[in-house]
Amino acid sequence: MKMWKMLGCLVLLCAIICGCAALATEAKVEEPGTTNDGGNQGSNDPQDLVSGENENTPPVSGSVVVTPTYSEGLRFRSNGDGTCALAGVGTCTSSCILIPPTSPAGDTVTEILPYALKDSIVGAVEIPTTVKTLSAASFAGCERLCYVRVAAGSEWYSEYDGVLYSADGKTLIYCPSGRTAGELKLRASLVRIAAGAFAECKKLETVVFQGSTAAWHNVIVGDENDGLYAAGFRFSS
Repeated sequence: MKMWKMLGCLVLLCAIICGCAALATEAKVEEPGTTNDGGNQGSNDPQDLVSGENENTPPVSGSVVVTPTYSEGLRFRSNGDGTCALAGVGTCTSSCILIPPTSPAGDTVTEILPYALKDSIVGAVEIPTTVKTLSAASFAGCERLCYVRVAAGSEWYSEYDGVLYSADGKTLIYCPSGRTAGELKLRASLVRIAAGAFAECKKLETVVFQGSTAAWHNVIVGDENDGLYAAGFRFSS
């Protein structure tokens, strides 16, 4: 009796295995983005979703464009000529601010006024390519600011080691007062440090000039830069 039961189980197991194999053979694996009738439903490739390409458009290297999310609630002052200036943080509560190139009213943001970020919690800020007028005073009173970034393509400004420079890298405009890194590297192309650039830097420990000793002696340092003189100084070359 036991032998017959075992044989029955083996026959049943074989039938199950054969059935599964038959189902697997009949199943069709569909191409991504197509239906059973061959109709194109659009690609599911993440690259295509970002760049807007599909299987009929060959992907182009470097075509991915990420749209930045600009900060909202910032306060602007219109100049009445289609341009405006960032005047304050307004209702924005973000600690990382991306200044938009255009205000909610449609004016092009070309300036950052003095004390625009005063007494805010801003720790990092990105300056759009449209801004062409600012100074160290634009960031005065922003004690938590530790990093300044300039949007790619700016004709007016650049950044190096989180510090704001003129576009050609010859003038250091502002070193964030909340900078926590003890060491700061200065560009070898530096020829001038603006007045007040280091006025509020109290945590700076070491300054490393990327150029030669002779080049440093030709650098013009403006007034109110006690934070620079209080730090240790050395040359990388």
